[in-house]
Amino acid sequence: MGFLSLLSNFFSSSKKNDKKQSVKSKSTLKSVPEPELDGITLTKDATILIVDDSKTQIAVCRKWLGDAGYKTITAGDGKEGILKTKQEHPDLILMDIVMPHVNGFQATRYLKRQATTKHIPIVLISGEEQSSGRIWAKKLGACCFMVKPMDKEKLLRLTSRILEHYTTSKSI
Repeated sequence: MGFLSLLSNFFSSSKKNDKKQSVKSKSTLKSVPEPELDGITLTKDATILIVDDSKTQIAVCRKWLGDAGYKTITAGDGKEGILKTKQEHPDLILMDIVMPHVNGFQATRYLKRQATTKHIPIVLISGEEQSSGRIWAKKLGACCFMVKPMDKEKLLRLTSRILEHYTTSKSI
């Protein structure tokens, strides 16, 4: 099964599990030290670049990922995201699509054409669910497409699975 098929199955099963998990009390979830990730081990020491023009979105993602043990760096638009990618060489990029100066599609296209950055997985994030966004994301080489508002558990599961997949791929 290909990686994109795996992610597709993941999201379709997540919708079913969301209904089951909503029955759990909030106090039960608070007692768990780390998010339950269905047997997935978090890839610690990974660096994640968050590229978004929304300071609120950056703060939320940074908190969730930081609490899960990831190192985060940020950029406020696609141009800064490209520069930070070249400087920091992150393990994963979470890239908003609609941003000033250089948008997420343009930044992704550029990064995927560079020999030194084309191996870095990119998740494109949009405020709107549009099939054209998903199609462009795939054409440009993004490994996944996510819609805002993001859910903490889904973001952490997706991040872990992507990093696990790409870490395994690099070591083979």
